[in-house]
Amino acid sequence: MRFNRNICLVLLIIVQFSFSQTAKVLPDLNKKVETASSELSTSPTNPVNPVSINATLVWSDDKSQLAIIQKVNIADEWHIYAYVPENQPYIASKLKLKLPGGIKTIGDWETPYSEPYGDGIYVYHGTLVFVQYCSVGNYTKAAEISCGLFYQTCDRYKCFPPKNKTKKLKLNF
Repeated sequence: MRFNRNICLVLLIIVQFSFSQTAKVLPDLNKKVETASSELSTSPTNPVNPVSINATLVWSDDKSQLAIIQKVNIADEWHIYAYVPENQPYIASKLKLKLPGGIKTIGDWETPYSEPYGDGIYVYHGTLVFVQYCSVGNYTKAAEISCGLFYQTCDRYKCFPPKNKTKKLKLNF
């Protein structure tokens, strides 16, 4: 009986910890992210560069948290891969993030909806917004955050080799 009670207690702690990880983001930061996401622009795409990215930082009012927003624009009729089974030859996209000391992630990246493409493959297309929330402790004022996207882009007829695009964001507060 005591063993079962201990297991229940451990499970309850794990559930509470998991919930607290997602519940930590301050409400003012969520609102700022919505606004900044819609205002963030990307460079135009073209036939030899069908994917463009841009990124920005958004701070909570009390400067205890920040959000890293990456906006990705994929040209019409092109896509990148959200998920690729091991038996398929395509390359799934991977979000990149390097944080300086004193900055810690809160949960995982928030990702947009991906669409089934067939054979267990899921793709992204159009304009995408990825958000990573972070807690802010002591950090060096000249520090930078590096974020980006590793991806393979394809249309109906061809795929380009995988590419890595990164942005450096300065911590100005």
